[in-house]
Amino acid sequence: MRIASSPTLRIATGLLIAVLLSVVGYQVVRRLNSHRPEALLKRADEMSWLNSWIAAEPLYRKAEIEFEQRHQPSRALYARVSQMPAHSESSTSIPSQIALLRRDLELPEAREPETRLRILTILGMLEANYDAAMAHQTWAEVESLAIRQHHLLLASRAVGEQGFAAFLLGDIATAKKDVLRAWTVAKFADPAAHIRYASMYGAGLLELHKYKEALGPLDEAIRVAAKTRGAAYPSIAVDAKIEALSGLGRNQEALALAAQEMQKISAYHLAGHLYQLYQTRAGVYERMGQWSQAVADLEQAVRYAKQLSYWRGLTQVDGTLAEAYIHQGAFEPALSAIDEAIEANKNIPDELYFVPRNLGIKAEILSRMGDVKASNALYEKSADLLDALLSKVPTPMVERELLSDLSMVYAGYFASLSDQGRMAEAFRAIERARGRVEAQALSHHEIVAPHQPTAAELELTSLNLKLLNTDDPNARGRILDSIYTTELQLGTDSQDIDRPPNPVPLTSLQHDLRPSELLVEYVLGEPHSYALAVTVNTVHRYTLPPKSELEREAAQYRSEITQKKTDMPLAQQLYNGLLGGIPEIGAKHDLIIVPDGKLHLLPFSALANLGQYVLTTHLVTVAPSGTVLDILRHRANRTMQDDLPYVGVAAWVSKPPPTTLLATIRRAVSGPERRNLVALPESRNEVETIASDLPKPSTILLGNHATKTAFTQLPLNEYKVIHLALHGYADPEFPDRSALIFAPQSSPADDGLLQVREIRTLPLNSELVTLSACDTGVGPVGEEGVANIVNAFIEAGAQSVVSTLWEMEDRSTAQLMMAFYRHLSLREGKAEALREAQLELLKSGFPPYYWAGFELDGEPAATLFGDSKSTPTLRSSR
Repeated sequence: MRIASSPTLRIATGLLIAVLLSVVGYQVVRRLNSHRPEALLKRADEMSWLNSWIAAEPLYRKAEIEFEQRHQPSRALYARVSQMPAHSESSTSIPSQIALLRRDLELPEAREPETRLRILTILGMLEANYDAAMAHQTWAEVESLAIRQHHLLLASRAVGEQGFAAFLLGDIATAKKDVLRAWTVAKFADPAAHIRYASMYGAGLLELHKYKEALGPLDEAIRVAAKTRGAAYPSIAVDAKIEALSGLGRNQEALALAAQEMQKISAYHLAGHLYQLYQTRAGVYERMGQWSQAVADLEQAVRYAKQLSYWRGLTQVDGTLAEAYIHQGAFEPALSAIDEAIEANKNIPDELYFVPRNLGIKAEILSRMGDVKASNALYEKSADLLDALLSKVPTPMVERELLSDLSMVYAGYFASLSDQGRMAEAFRAIERARGRVEAQALSHHEIVAPHQPTAAELELTSLNLKLLNTDDPNARGRILDSIYTTELQLGTDSQDIDRPPNPVPLTSLQHDLRPSELLVEYVLGEPHSYALAVTVNTVHRYTLPPKSELEREAAQYRSEITQKKTDMPLAQQLYNGLLGGIPEIGAKHDLIIVPDGKLHLLPFSALANLGQYVLTTHLVTVAPSGTVLDILRHRANRTMQDDLPYVGVAAWVSKPPPTTLLATIRRAVSGPERRNLVALPESRNEVETIASDLPKPSTILLGNHATKTAFTQLPLNEYKVIHLALHGYADPEFPDRSALIFAPQSSPADDGLLQVREIRTLPLNSELVTLSACDTGVGPVGEEGVANIVNAFIEAGAQSVVSTLWEMEDRSTAQLMMAFYRHLSLREGKAEALREAQLELLKSGFPPYYWAGFELDGEPAATLFGDSKSTPTLRSSR
């Protein structure tokens, strides 16, 4: 029996058969077409767009052959040049490839826009590892042609590559702007470029020794590569992560990661990757003190760099090899290596970044070999080039970081000149770095009018509020990533930074010193450190123990003090190492310290000699440099009125509701987090009592009225004394985030955090700023200075700043502060008034924890008030 089917079923069945036939046909056609040269080229381009050039190379080779057989020379040329990046990873000379590509650009078949764009793109890639000036020009051409061809993502990549070239050419401000612009696009639409920019930015942070900060973008690059199908192995990020881990002291993790990467890339004989890996692993061995292994790896890296004619690589790795040889006392091999580095740099004459370092290394070698004249000439040239490089940084923080990275040039020149007895020139050499950022700001100090916050500033305020209002670790991590990205957008419009003033001549500084004063400027180093002791009529240099020993003892003593311990033997040992060998100290009462490295965090007043703290015998203050001290003293000579007002701020006078801002500041992932809000009940009495001690009129902001907005809207340039009894926190990894914490406000434009980057722009003209808050003197330290809240206030125009070196207890802080201002009202000098207040606590039996953490930076001697027409009203602590 025949069963009839419905028309609908027949139609459906027919459609299904048609679909199935079309799928089968498509697969057949697809298999047939997949070997056509156009299809090969498309697949290869997809791979190379993700930087998988090695995997794409066989497809490009097949496509080239087929295009030649079809007499399509332009397409064949496109396929041929596209094989070059894979060859450059192995053993092909980079200069020869560049020369070949430039000849290819002259061919008739290179006139086709897509082919020309491909040649220029690969040329830019190769030149980026050869000559930054050439690369910058080529990538500008790529950007222009890519826009005309509507390849907007490639145009964005070209902008980023121009940024990398600008960095190597010394234009750091332009570099930051261009890379940030391209990186922003890449995060949303271009994973391969995202991987590259995050990798390169992290590698750049390593050059500034910001190891913890570098891990963020490096892990980001590795994470994006892992989740992007077909993406190339992120070798730059992995190499850089090895160095970051080692820089953080995690050397075994670094070596394990290096072994994994060596296994991945050795089988492919990738000379470029192997060069980088050997160089990176050598750095790990150096930090572990295994110098023989370090030298062996560096020598291997040199061989690979020569094989590739990789001039920038030779410039870098030969300089590092020379330093390793110096450490071993092998000066002849060191001289040979550094000469090779300098010679390699002649092939890329526009690239400045490694030049000052290498000249400084050669100067040190020649000095140790006895050729003093040649050494001095190289040190001077190196310092001049470094000054030129520093003139193009985008922000004070970047300038400080670059100074820290290359400060060995100035320190080495100081040691060499002082060995020759040329003290005035040695002082000038070290003062070119010391306090440079502060001196720059002070010499160009102008009152800046208030401005509307930029979009980036508003976004940062919003993110800070979100961070403060959550304790969830995952949410905080996401917010911190956004904060980091937003911070990169700040300061990108700066084209030139103000030129620093010339260092004060040593004779001028001596003329400005008082008969009772001794200025001691420290220069830490290996195998010797130095102290330059300057008085009104003498200058002597003294040799001290090595940097590693002094910093280790200083860190140990500081740790014991913060645990409220008393360790007189260690206090005596530090005195012997830092002050005991300076005979002038016996004849001078006023001691001005210009610290170096971790000595910035050491309370010199708590050192001890023969059972007595230095505080009992000397008045101790701190200055960023002799030049900054000289600038402040000459500013202090301006005409001042006696009774300029005082402003006191105390936000945390009582325990606020638990839903407002934090009070106890603890470092978590990064940035402040809400924890058990702690009131500072003594702070109200503190600011009110101080107001009664000082001339009128005064301004006091208390409790909920003590907001950041209320403070910054005051005519701050009119106040002589600014006293801030607040919470504070120091961020050693991101110093521009260190902040004073004001009362919360409902406005979305006020996050309550007055951060370092904002403090620098305050319109100050004050004689004294007192930061009665925790850790305000703390920050990342380097040979050029410490990046902290104190120096930000000096840059903003404060003559002197009183700060703290660790977390302070509320009641004793209020007691000391009220005693300090009581002595100021009796017309004692600022430093002497602070010393008398500290002595009161010491004589009452308090250990150093309670008094040694307070220190005065800047101009120490001036009194705040002349003869007053009325007797100040004194009020005791409630």
